[in-house]
Amino acid sequence: MPSDTDRTQHEALSEAVDLPEDRKREILAKEALLGRDDWTVLGIRPGASADQVKLAYFEASRVFHPDRYYGKNLGSYRGRLDRIFQRLSEAHETLTEALRGKPPAPGASGRTGAGLHAAGSTAGVDPRAAERRARLAKHPYLTTKARASGLVEEAQRHMKTAPERALHLLDKAKSLGGKVAQERGSQLATEAKQQLAARRAEDEMKTGAAAASEHDAETAAHAYTRASELDPTRADAAYEAARWLMRAGHPLAEARQLAQRAVTLRADHLPSQLVLAEICLKMGMGSVARRHLEAVLKLDPRNAEAKSLLRQVR
Repeated sequence: MPSDTDRTQHEALSEAVDLPEDRKREILAKEALLGRDDWTVLGIRPGASADQVKLAYFEASRVFHPDRYYGKNLGSYRGRLDRIFQRLSEAHETLTEALRGKPPAPGASGRTGAGLHAAGSTAGVDPRAAERRARLAKHPYLTTKARASGLVEEAQRHMKTAPERALHLLDKAKSLGGKVAQERGSQLATEAKQQLAARRAEDEMKTGAAAASEHDAETAAHAYTRASELDPTRADAAYEAARWLMRAGHPLAEARQLAQRAVTLRADHLPSQLVLAEICLKMGMGSVARRHLEAVLKLDPRNAEAKSLLRQVR
């Protein structure tokens, strides 16, 4: 039976983000080391020189710096990268500070000095190291950036179930600043607004259907038109809005615009073609009406309504 760790890693590897699988594994592997000593976090042996520490930090930053992935969809990996980069920075600062006061290596054997030889042991080498590390952990740039990324991640989890909540979280993340979080947050905000608009459009569709069942043309026309405004991709909303606007006596130009939208979104929907043809006939646009009626008859040669309307075309 797979362990909780295995299941968590499998879920992370299955996440749909803009990263190849080998980079996902690299990030997850580095994240698993964050609780280890500074040497291990940087991927170097205890007792390495200050230059080696610096080189290891720069090499790791090339892979794990969050700004390297600017504009990409990273999902939960955004927070992972923020945590990894913060820990790498802490390790680099702590070891660099400690190595500044490191005594020369004894003898001429070329071995590293004993002062920093024990893995994970920097305590006692320089009393300023712990203070420096704690100060870095509270650095406003790192903490604010991590908070903003965390809010963006949380917003992403609420996108489909609670778009209002997602928008609230994204507004908070935006106020914290940070180019990467703002870029991703902006993309998610657009998606959340679309989700919210789609929900409201569905509510308007229900209102329109209820009004239509009561033959309340005015209310039905208003509700369906509102639904089409909220979600311009809904062909059914545009179609219902067009026919109920016509029944309610609204300007035919408004009804025609919505009928045309319905046909553009779904050309094979015969009722939309028929409504558009009927509106065009009422507006004296016979040639346009004929074109739509012929399109209907091409799909359904026996369509009685299309034949009836075609006889009215002059």
